[in-house]
Amino acid sequence: MRLLYIAATDPYRDSRAQELLDALLVAATFGAEVSVLFQDDGVWQLLAGQDGAPLGQRSLGAQLEALPLFDVEHLYVDRHDLRTRGLDEHDLLLPVTALDTPDLAGLLASHDQVIRL
Repeated sequence: MRLLYIAATDPYRDSRAQELLDALLVAATFGAEVSVLFQDDGVWQLLAGQDGAPLGQRSLGAQLEALPLFDVEHLYVDRHDLRTRGLDEHDLLLPVTALDTPDLAGLLASHDQVIRL
């Protein structure tokens, strides 16, 4: 089964980013082919050098760096959302494929299920 998780929330605003990461790691552990699209404020999850300690939280960035250990290697970012926030691919802690808006429909269609948080 091909699953696409859409990370669309700020990494430390609430628990949704952590919950999405936990869910996709469980799916990957049980053999699903997992891809992740970072969109909207979810692009902040990819920012290098983040630290959740001042907020009393674990660093989501450090956890994301472990994704390849779980065979989660298909990572995408919405190029428009990245640029809107003044970021580019060099600011990110992981290698991702940046997609333009027309390419997003194809990404969504290529998966059996799409989960957005």
